[in-house]
Amino acid sequence: MKIFKTLLTVIAADILSLFIGLTLAGSSTVIFRVISAICTVGILVCVLGNFAAKTALADIKSARLSKKKLSPAMPLIMSISASFPAVCSWLILRYSDIDFYRWHKIINGYFIQIYNFINPDASSSALTSGQILAMLPLSFVPAAVFLAGYYITYFKEREANHAVKQ
Repeated sequence: MKIFKTLLTVIAADILSLFIGLTLAGSSTVIFRVISAICTVGILVCVLGNFAAKTALADIKSARLSKKKLSPAMPLIMSISASFPAVCSWLILRYSDIDFYRWHKIINGYFIQIYNFINPDASSSALTSGQILAMLPLSFVPAAVFLAGYYITYFKEREANHAVKQ
């Protein structure tokens, strides 16, 4: 269930980012495109980071009540699921012969303006191998955001609980 919730959270961030990104995409000025890029990536960070923090707090509470240790694998699996759509999309873009770039932009709506900076065309044939490779690190940003949000909250809460016990 946690993995499914993670995917739904990423999809929600994507939809909200697309709304903002496409609303601001009407302007061709660089400043609006930069603002749009910051806002859409910020949406991903805020929505997914908040979900990760709430998940960490719930895991700590659950572990405290059940007297069991937390599974170290679950946050990693959830972070992988956060990046799963982006990685799959990148793999299709890189290794498929279909014209997929416009869909890649939509699947990764929080990076739409960054992708437009890399190559504003909507066709896969306009992309160079270097541009496609430049997009790969962005696929792992959702996983990094989830892990950062989860572990920052986890260690901060654990430290606070440890200080209270002493």
